[in-house]
Amino acid sequence: MTRRSLAVAAMVVLSIVAGVAVPAAAANTDVAIESVDLSVDQPAPGETFTLTTTIANLESSAGPVEVTDLYVREAGSGEDLARIEDVGSIARGDTRSIPLTMSIEEPGEKKLIVNAVVRDGDGDFESVSYPLYVDVQEPDEAVLSFAGLDSVAGEETAIDVSVSNGDDGALSNVRLELTGDADVENPERVSASIAPGTQTTHTFATTFDEPGDRTLSATLTYKTDEGVTRTVTRNVTADVEPATLDPQLTATGTTANGSSVVRATLSEFGNVELRDVQLRAVVDGETVTRTRLADVPAGGSRVATLDGSAIPAGEVTIVAEYTAAGETATSETTISYAPAPSTGVTVTGVDASRSGGVVTISGDAANVGSLDASSVVMRVVASEGVTPVNPNKEYFVGAVDSSEFATFQLTANVSASVTAVPVRIEYTVDGERLSRVVELDVSDAAPSSGGQGGSGGSGLSLLLGALVVLLAVALGVALTIAYRRYRD
Repeated sequence: MTRRSLAVAAMVVLSIVAGVAVPAAAANTDVAIESVDLSVDQPAPGETFTLTTTIANLESSAGPVEVTDLYVREAGSGEDLARIEDVGSIARGDTRSIPLTMSIEEPGEKKLIVNAVVRDGDGDFESVSYPLYVDVQEPDEAVLSFAGLDSVAGEETAIDVSVSNGDDGALSNVRLELTGDADVENPERVSASIAPGTQTTHTFATTFDEPGDRTLSATLTYKTDEGVTRTVTRNVTADVEPATLDPQLTATGTTANGSSVVRATLSEFGNVELRDVQLRAVVDGETVTRTRLADVPAGGSRVATLDGSAIPAGEVTIVAEYTAAGETATSETTISYAPAPSTGVTVTGVDASRSGGVVTISGDAANVGSLDASSVVMRVVASEGVTPVNPNKEYFVGAVDSSEFATFQLTANVSASVTAVPVRIEYTVDGERLSRVVELDVSDAAPSSGGQGGSGGSGLSLLLGALVVLLAVALGVALTIAYRRYRD
């Protein structure tokens, strides 16, 4: 081959070599998920929480990257629990924290995989992942409990719902609502705070319209010491019984504290309470007297008395009117009424005198009743400005027959500002011990003859008498001396 041929061949080879592309070094993308933080240490089932992922674009990367996707899946599952797209860019050597809101419905320990997809400057994609274990448990900071679920259809029942704080920190902004198959009065209650280890109880006035198994639902919303707002719901079943009303009213004429009365007893043998009870005595269709009676509990009784002085002798109808299971009802009974013999001891002919601070009260204990009274005792009642003192701080009168009287005398230390002295009268009639207090007027009590005024006058009289005697003696001595001088 000639030298020219070699030169041409060399040029051809160089041309071929020059036309072949030499691959360039690929851009280096180096990213990693540095950490994943949870807003709640132990999220509750269905509770929304925040998962914050920190992605680092390392110094070893060729340049910035774009975070195109961030998503979370449970290990072994192809479904996303949460996803966010087009998050933004991260410069080389920088980090970015990305919050992602999510929830897990089922309780238990879950293994999650956090995945991040980035795109470099050449348009190439790279994916990194991060394993995360999350323990999903039912909330145990607040516990709901119920009391008083035994109910009767149509009757208002007090049901207690208690909120107990079993957490180490306080629960705040606590809101409790009771709903369900019942009419609940004021169903929402709020507590500003519940301290650790304590409980708050709320009472709800609840009425079930129908008997049988009825459901109540208590929903509790609160904020934990970590600042997490949670909601807890507890459902309970109340066994509501049908209402049974079985009242019984009895009445009889008798005496009370010496007066004629009608004593009425209202009993309830059913399972409902008798409320807002009013008793009336009716004669010839007219109410002659009435009184109120305390609520009668199921299986219980209440007793009241009607003023017998307002009831004429003869046939009397006693009517009890009340509310039971939300309805107004009445019970009645008819008796033949004869006023009982009356009793009564009072004070007449009162006279009061004062000696210094001691007042003596005299008078008559008069029996104005139709029955004899025995063991009649009068005594001064200690009160402001009045102190019983001997010799007669109490006085035993004894027996006082009907329409008769017996005298008494009492003594008490009484301040100048007191105008009346309380005196208790006690006596026995037909084996019943009766008692009453009367106020006796002492405003006009005059000083007694043996008081300070009398003593002062007597002393002055004695002094004058002594002076007269001394003057008489002196005069006699003077006359005797004068006579002797005259004789001498």
